Amino acid sequence: MALDTVRGPSPASRKIRRLGISVAVIVALYSAGWFYVASKIEETVRNFIARPGPVELACDGLTRTGTPFRIGFACDRTSVKDDATGGMLSTGAIHAVANIYNPGSAIVELDGPADVSLLGGTAITANWSLLRSGFSLGFSGLKTLSNTGENLSLDLFSYAMVEPIVAKAKHGEFHIRGNGADVDVAVLADDFALATKSGAEILPMLSTSTELTLKDKAELLEGKPLLSKAMTGTLTSFKIATPQGLYGEMSGPFEIDEKGYISGTFKTRLEKLGLWEANLLKLFPKADNTISGMAALFKGLAKGGDTVTVNLVVDKGTITLSMFPLGHIPPL
Repeated sequence: MALDTVRGPSPASRKIRRLGISVAVIVALYSAGWFYVASKIEETVRNFIARPGPVELACDGLTRTGTPFRIGFACDRTSVKDDATGGMLSTGAIHAVANIYNPGSAIVELDGPADVSLLGGTAITANWSLLRSGFSLGFSGLKTLSNTGENLSLDLFSYAMVEPIVAKAKHGEFHIRGNGADVDVAVLADDFALATKSGAEILPMLSTSTELTLKDKAELLEGKPLLSKAMTGTLTSFKIATPQGLYGEMSGPFEIDEKGYISGTFKTRLEKLGLWEANLLKLFPKADNTISGMAALFKGLAKGGDTVTVNLVVDKGTITLSMFPLGHIPPL
């Protein structure tokens, strides 16, 4: 009787099995590497929080989270105390997540409310429905930083004030990035309102945005201190708009001297001149003569229209239009 021939695995099945074993080994090594890296990062975070110094950090309930492609950390509550200035900050939970495949970048979310107390009795309470920050780091320091907030509110109290001030915004953003040797900054606030605690309006509800470039200030992103107020830059865009249709925008180059005074020439466009006059008279009733004079000048330049575009000149804080003084900007 002929013996049955026992055949071994085919070349194709052997390759599949080897591939499966290789994948399993790679996954095991990667998982082990993830846990090792995550534990080292956790150790670094804990050591950073516990380091001695004038600034005390607290991160209650620090836990490590994540997946094979992410590493995250969370604290139930966070606080900062500066012994040198007497300032204190306490806020809610913080969640930070970084992707393994995108080193140097992270997203951080912070829960409110936040309480700040400063030397001299100043107290700030802030709250929000969402506060998220995303940043990326390079070899020399920060490359980009973006902050986004929803339903923002801030209460400011100081013994120098008659009553506390309340600021609110439906949506807010702050962005900063390096641009070669320069720094680009953008700020946005939608439905921003400023009033006293009792409800007296300080500023009417408005939306505003600012974009500017600071020349040769990229070193600030590297953590270097601002040694001098002197700087130059370009105001790319500054806009204000209200639900009633009031609108204004300006742009132009500027410089700031050592004392903080601003100089520059700004192309300015104002719409709804009558509405501008009415709002400014409401905000500054004691300056009615100056405001009415400015309004008459702008209306004359508009030649009967309700929109005007002019060049405002600022010389060490003094604002002029065709040699006519309009106001003064205090030093920064």
